[in-house]
Amino acid sequence: MSKSVKATKAGLKDAHEMVESLKEMVYADLRRQRSGFEEALSSRLLEAEDVILKSAKSKVAIIAGVGVMRKDLERAQRKFSKSNDVEELKSTLISLAKNLEKLRKTNNEVIHSLSKVLNPTLSAVEVVERFSSDIQRSAGTWERHGRELDDAILELCQDNKPAEMVELEAYIEGQGYTVLLGEAYSSSAESE
Repeated sequence: MSKSVKATKAGLKDAHEMVESLKEMVYADLRRQRSGFEEALSSRLLEAEDVILKSAKSKVAIIAGVGVMRKDLERAQRKFSKSNDVEELKSTLISLAKNLEKLRKTNNEVIHSLSKVLNPTLSAVEVVERFSSDIQRSAGTWERHGRELDDAILELCQDNKPAEMVELEAYIEGQGYTVLLGEAYSSSAESE
């Protein structure tokens, strides 16, 4: 038996609700995924930013320290060339070596801190990959809901004859009225 207009309207109303539900699901998933994506990217940059700035300041300080040490060494060499005082030159060189070792340690600390930035727990590329993977997983759910919507629409599209019509045609044929109808009945049956 075919559906009544009221039942069809109710089915269409349900289909509209399914559309709205699917749209809301997609928007909510995209908002959530976007929020997590933006947070992860921002976190990546913020974690790197502090280390990079400290490293830059440390490098400037190291370069300044090397410049001062070079001037001290040149001064000590000039003094040595005038006085030939080996002990004074040796003392200056030992002091420079100690300061140079401090600068090496500072530089190694900078390199170590930068290695954490260069090899993070989650790189920007990995953040993007995770985001796209999450979107693909969500898309699978969206597709399933889209199929359910298509199924609901398909159910509402009745392209077969109403049962009442089939019964009437069978009755006409069963009673032998097709002979009386002749050409009129055969042309209507063929148009199907």
